[in-house]
Amino acid sequence: MVKTSNGRIYIWELKGWPNFSFQLGPLALPLANARRVQGELLGLVRALQVDRSELAREAAVDAMSLEVISNSAIEGVKLDPESVRASMLLRLGARQGGIQPGPLRRVDPVVGVLTDAVHGFDRPLSEDLIFGWHKALFPGGVDDNGWPIPVGQLRGTEPMQVVTRPYAGSEPIVHFEAPGRENLQEELNDFLEWFNAPPEGLDGILRAGLAHLWFVTVHPFADGNGRVTRTISDLALAQDEKSALRFYSLSAQILRDKKAYYEALEKAQRGKLDVTAWLMWMLQEIEAAMRQGLAEVQRVLTRSRFWAYANTQKLNARQAKVLHRILGAGVKEYGVVSRDFYLKILGDGTSTSTATRDLQDLVVKGLTEPLAAKGRSHSYRVALERFETGTAIR
Repeated sequence: MVKTSNGRIYIWELKGWPNFSFQLGPLALPLANARRVQGELLGLVRALQVDRSELAREAAVDAMSLEVISNSAIEGVKLDPESVRASMLLRLGARQGGIQPGPLRRVDPVVGVLTDAVHGFDRPLSEDLIFGWHKALFPGGVDDNGWPIPVGQLRGTEPMQVVTRPYAGSEPIVHFEAPGRENLQEELNDFLEWFNAPPEGLDGILRAGLAHLWFVTVHPFADGNGRVTRTISDLALAQDEKSALRFYSLSAQILRDKKAYYEALEKAQRGKLDVTAWLMWMLQEIEAAMRQGLAEVQRVLTRSRFWAYANTQKLNARQAKVLHRILGAGVKEYGVVSRDFYLKILGDGTSTSTATRDLQDLVVKGLTEPLAAKGRSHSYRVALERFETGTAIR
């Protein structure tokens, strides 16, 4: 008999769970679109790995740093972009390009979750691996607010619900309730068995979408389920591409469509075992992430030309530090800096007059150009279009 939770029926309560189904017809075009962009991206990356391997690794550092930052940001957890990038540089063995490692103690285990997942893409996914990632996400056994939680183990017997409150003091809205603790081990075992031996002929990108929905629906942990779920999606995509490096960030795309992400999940988790609509949404997000990844790899090529020219311009240490910072992964306004932000990045007591001279000097050197003034502060953008492939540097 179908059970109900809070008056609702969830997908895991349906007869036949977890035997998902989907219609290939409606998915054929979005899947072909995703595959086409994927081919363009991986083709460019492979060419770089042959001719400019250091640039391919730099592109992976950018994409994987952005993935780590965005995966946490979806849950409201803010990681320092410079520290994440420094940790990723160390783990991938890429040259640091003038960036000095920041306080890595907090971010390094989190960075390690993604690198461990994709570097070992050719090994079976196991309970030990998943539990290890969960421990790394919560160093010290506390959640993001500092409260103790069980890490590296299944959640307790209390009901696991996803709830929101429209405003302080209002009644909570229950969006989803996960399977009970009594069947949780069996649920996880079923998922792992399927993930490691998927049905023959199942497309790898569709597998990533199914794995995402399945694992987050099981919701095995007291906290961090979304972050582990998105790591598993990265692993599935790495297995599809047979690559130990990532060159696009699905989490960054999900973060851009965060509201739609949760709406799509809630609809799927309260729907039927036919998950065509969910896979349609995921395919569109994956294609968009790949398109952004393709643009980012091309941007790496542009940045390479930019730095080749900048290194001839006798930058001072302050200018070099700020340029590296605003051209790094996870920056809200890529390549844009105001005088106040310049001073904040330096954090060393540099005077406003010195910052103004530095910024104006970068304009003279042809590396930046001014934007419209904002209040008493002036903003500048890096003139990257001057350094795009096929453009003569003037």
